[in-house]
Amino acid sequence: MNTTDATRMLRQAEQAYGTGNFARTLNLLDRISTDRPSLPVDDRASYDALRALLAERAGNWPEAVHRWLAVFGSIPPASGEDQPCDLGCDCDGRTVLDAPDATSGEVPCLCCPAHALWRLVWQAARQGAFGEVLDAVPDPSGNRRTAVVHALAVGALRLLAQSEKVDPAHAVFAIAVWRLLLDVEDSLRFWNLMTARRGTPIDVQDWLSACDRLADRIRTALRSVDERDGHDVLDAWETVWNVEEHENSGELVRGERAYLRMEDCFGSCNDGFRCRCPIDTWQPPTPDTTPPCLGLMFGGHRPATGHSPITTDTAARQLEECGEHRALLTAYTHRHGEPATWQMKSDTHRACAPYLARALATRAHEQFEKGAWQDTLADLTSAARLGLVLDRHHHEMARKAGLSAGRNGNGYQRATLVQRILWMESAHALAPDDTALAKELAAALVRRGTEALGTKDRHQGRTRFERALCVRPGDPVAQDALDALDLADIASVVTGNRRGKQPGLQRVGELLHRGFRAENPAEVLHEVYSWYRDRMIERTVRKALDGKKSEARRVLRQLEEVRPSEDEWGELADDGDIAHLLYDTAVRQLGARSGDYTRQVPLLLSAAASFAQLTGAEAEWQALETVVPFAAELVDTGRFSELIALQGGLLITPGRSAEYDQLVAVAYHRRARDRRTDGDRAGAVRDERAASALGLAAGRQTSLPLEPLIFPGLFDSPGTPDPDDPPYIQETL
Repeated sequence: MNTTDATRMLRQAEQAYGTGNFARTLNLLDRISTDRPSLPVDDRASYDALRALLAERAGNWPEAVHRWLAVFGSIPPASGEDQPCDLGCDCDGRTVLDAPDATSGEVPCLCCPAHALWRLVWQAARQGAFGEVLDAVPDPSGNRRTAVVHALAVGALRLLAQSEKVDPAHAVFAIAVWRLLLDVEDSLRFWNLMTARRGTPIDVQDWLSACDRLADRIRTALRSVDERDGHDVLDAWETVWNVEEHENSGELVRGERAYLRMEDCFGSCNDGFRCRCPIDTWQPPTPDTTPPCLGLMFGGHRPATGHSPITTDTAARQLEECGEHRALLTAYTHRHGEPATWQMKSDTHRACAPYLARALATRAHEQFEKGAWQDTLADLTSAARLGLVLDRHHHEMARKAGLSAGRNGNGYQRATLVQRILWMESAHALAPDDTALAKELAAALVRRGTEALGTKDRHQGRTRFERALCVRPGDPVAQDALDALDLADIASVVTGNRRGKQPGLQRVGELLHRGFRAENPAEVLHEVYSWYRDRMIERTVRKALDGKKSEARRVLRQLEEVRPSEDEWGELADDGDIAHLLYDTAVRQLGARSGDYTRQVPLLLSAAASFAQLTGAEAEWQALETVVPFAAELVDTGRFSELIALQGGLLITPGRSAEYDQLVAVAYHRRARDRRTDGDRAGAVRDERAASALGLAAGRQTSLPLEPLIFPGLFDSPGTPDPDDPPYIQETL
């Protein structure tokens, strides 16, 4: 390719860049790259300028520096050298670096490499990469990079002070680079730069004093900006400055790759300070090693959490550790409401919880010293909710505040009982092991519960009594009050005066056990005991019928333990007493004659005989003694089938009792007569034969005298069966 073609293609590349066709520009430059040395000087400068501009757009800052320096064919002057611009411009290198005229939105003139370098530094800094620009600049004197950082600091602070509304980038740059320059470690050798400018050494003490005065001036400027823009301390640029000062100077820019290797080595040398890793191996920080102040890593742009480059928790930590706890709490309360609403587990408050908790504890101590008991309890409660681990001193503060809240110096109550309970509850939650506080709180809860019962508010009364027992387990006054209330509720339910779920036997037993041993037993005690006794006897009988003898004995012992001295059964512990209960239950079943008593009575009598260890004949005689008094009534009232069904379950041997056999025979005769009337001839025949069998058996024993008037027609002949009756014929066959 000849020179004319290369020049023509360069003009086309310039036109393509001007129209925004960057891909075509790059393609054309690549095509003429081999012919660059043959181009005229001006065309070579144009070629390098286009390459530099493309590198800037791609974020390739070292390439951009290299190309811009190639445009001018020289390097910028070292700091301290009063050298005018090569092109006759009114500026000089030192002026450009120390006080640039260009703002972030303007392009500075490109009359000399100093201006070009400043432009690159500013643009790279806005993208969090100005360290890459500085690393690419030759620095033979060792002061040039420091001078550029100083120029950036001066320009950013000037823009910060002049702007009507602060651009976050200006504030970030001002804080980051000024704090870096004023670092006590002097990692950028700012002292050397100033010494070179002055031409004379600077005394150490004078240097430190000058740095402190400059830091105060910068802090004052940031405070003025915060007041003007209405920032609170959590969002203030002054707080960001303090974070930089009190944590690690340079945190805002420490993440720059291959630059400002001050604190930690992100490479592989593990050499601590002054990392000596090669530039290519110095890795960017990971999420685990990223400093708390991100600053220029965001390129000065507004982070998602707000305009400040530090997070709220970092600001909170700074304020709390530096004694600004009241400012922290005021700002946070303004943002999120009262501390009573803050929760450690909430996503909103989790990050700041440790610092808020310590700030609240500090303020609580101040309130305690002034005797503001309620405020002390409120702050300690909020601090504990935010995760503060209370120590012995905190517990003592809570105890004294809880006992003192609502009282004056003479001990007379000024607050209402409800208020005092509220304050003591807060204190008890903070000092749960304090016995004096627990006793005082329990007594107040019982008084409040008694007041509630006086206004017919049984629910609140119960709640207060139960809470008193939680605060002080076993408190006798609270326990007696709750037991009396429970007994009254149970009595109203079991007597049917109030609808409700039947109470549990275990709970009732516990109440009765304590009630019978109390100094002043409740009036409804005996009424509840009567209900409890009937239920326990029913349970004993049920266990016995199921064959669970050991469980039946255990239930009976529980009944005995409730009221052993006055129970009418005496020592309810042996099998004879259980048998007696079973016999009594059978008698009640016969007397009531409801449900399936004809099936239940034989089972009860069988179980009773088993517990009483009776033989077969003894068991039958015992059953006869139980059943015979009711058998005649069953016959007399026409309940023949029920007596016959009862006999079928008892299986009493015919001949044991003439009276019983005759009653059963009468029942069969009467039912046979009824069946004939209803047309059931086969059933009638079977009943008559069963009656005849009992009659034969009765003829061989001594019969008990029967009153004909009571059992009319008892010995009437059933008559001759009808030979045509089909069942009779079938049975005869």
